[in-house]
Amino acid sequence: MSIQENTVMKTPETKVWTDAEFMALPDDGNCYELAKGELINLGNSGALHGYIAIILSAALFALVTSRKLGVLLDSSTAFTMKNGNKRSPDIAFFAKERLQGLEELPTVFLEGGPDLVVEILSPGNTVAEIEDKIAEYFANGTLDISPL
Repeated sequence: MSIQENTVMKTPETKVWTDAEFMALPDDGNCYELAKGELINLGNSGALHGYIAIILSAALFALVTSRKLGVLLDSSTAFTMKNGNKRSPDIAFFAKERLQGLEELPTVFLEGGPDLVVEILSPGNTVAEIEDKIAEYFANGTLDISPL
């Protein structure tokens, strides 16, 4: 079964994915999200998208680490939403208060939305898609979303 760029892979029936199945997806250089039982290949990003992501990440990293505010995570990190969806924002911030009790970051998915989500919009994004993501992040504990 192949997965095409920027497409939704529909299974014959709505599939309930385990964390192990999701983590076992091929390491093909693409980023995937899981929404409503459908695997979404977010594809590769263009140069402008990557440039914006690295500039914002560098600035946020300097601020977060200098003030010991928490951790920044990149788009390869998926977060498990209450409804089972797996979301991967371009940049995510988790406040240190939410990481209390952890000696180190887990190798599995973090539960709920990050405190801050940065989504760099692509020409292929639809208004409905972005509105759905924003609503889902807020419903899962995200405090701020910055779509750019």
